[in-house]
Amino acid sequence: MLTPFLSPLLADTARCCVALLLLAAGVGKLRGYAAFRGNLATSFGVPPSAAAWAAPALVMAELLLSGWLLAGWILIGGTHLPMLLSLLLLSTLTAVLVYRYFTRSVVRCSCFGEAARPVSRYDLLRNVLVVGINGSYFALAQEAALPVATTVLAAGLAAIVCVATISLHDIATLARAD
Repeated sequence: MLTPFLSPLLADTARCCVALLLLAAGVGKLRGYAAFRGNLATSFGVPPSAAAWAAPALVMAELLLSGWLLAGWILIGGTHLPMLLSLLLLSTLTAVLVYRYFTRSVVRCSCFGEAARPVSRYDLLRNVLVVGINGSYFALAQEAALPVATTVLAAGLAAIVCVATISLHDIATLARAD
């Protein structure tokens, strides 16, 4: 059983991690927007006319959810709803990515802006881990507000997890090279 301090810290770390991952995904897609929109059509079979509205809708959803998670407890009074919406978004995107990965030979998703590299099994693992992090929030979440220092600690831990998670393909590839 987790201590009364550790459970809220881990829940806040999960919230910050999901927020930072969504922010990185949205910004990454904006940086390579044309490639991302093109990948929707070529890798995911979205008609180009539908990709023209689906691409900005997905980027906006990621950025809005990220902002809501980072500032939602101040503006709206809770993070359960944006975490639930994030879980729905991330689960859906992961399911589609897994399906396309196993039904097509090469899939490029531009998840974080990397359009040139095809999706690997490490990318699928990354997405499953992110869904798990998002889901763990609900097992750990508590209604009590945390002190600012604890939230800053959670954000720092989340930033480390976020960088490692985004770089999972590169880390695993380097580890296998030895």
